[in-house]
Amino acid sequence: MWSAATTRRRFAAAQAARLAYEELRHLLEPRRRHLIHFVVGLLLLLVLSAGLVMLDLIELGGLRSVLAALAATAVWLTGAWFVAVAARQRRWTLVAVITAAALLLGLLLVALHDVGPRPAWPAVGGRAVFGALTGAFILVLTAGAAALMAHLEPASLLAARRRWYQARARYQEAAETEQSDAQTAAAARESWLSLVRTQVTVIAADDDDLVQATVAFATALVGQGRRQLPPAE
Repeated sequence: MWSAATTRRRFAAAQAARLAYEELRHLLEPRRRHLIHFVVGLLLLLVLSAGLVMLDLIELGGLRSVLAALAATAVWLTGAWFVAVAARQRRWTLVAVITAAALLLGLLLVALHDVGPRPAWPAVGGRAVFGALTGAFILVLTAGAAALMAHLEPASLLAARRRWYQARARYQEAAETEQSDAQTAAAARESWLSLVRTQVTVIAADDDDLVQATVAFATALVGQGRRQLPPAE
């Protein structure tokens, strides 16, 4: 009885957690059916960030500009986040403004790459083409980061799903315990009735009515419990 009650409570908790997760999912993203998993999205965003750092290092002059490249990458990612938020809110004017600012920043990086010393690139035209390609790749990675952020599930949704999975796991554990307890109780009941039947048969082997009545009373005791025993006469 205890394990059955525990199973019912945990089933109700699992259902409540599932409904909370589904309601939060529809509330946060009513128009999107396929969100990117939070952990997977973070890993992809980390890869894009590494690519941006490498390209910024190329634009800013190599390993001597590590701090500047990290700062530039932070600016790119911040701009991508602003674009993602503005796109979710359908504020297209703000998206256009941020995009224009990103293009200007890309042109600035190309200009810095073009004026910097490049012994390996003696031709000014070659340096300009290489810098323009690098800047274009930076803008492409930034746009990819913005799209990824726009389709990334919120952390609150991840937490709600984890609570649902944990509640479901606890319910499954309780259900297995209930099934095991039910099998143990059935085996104990059969052993009890077999013992009663054996003892009463030894005492009154010739009285079939007494044997049947005793076994029936023992069965009733199993179903009702000791609190339901008849008063002593």
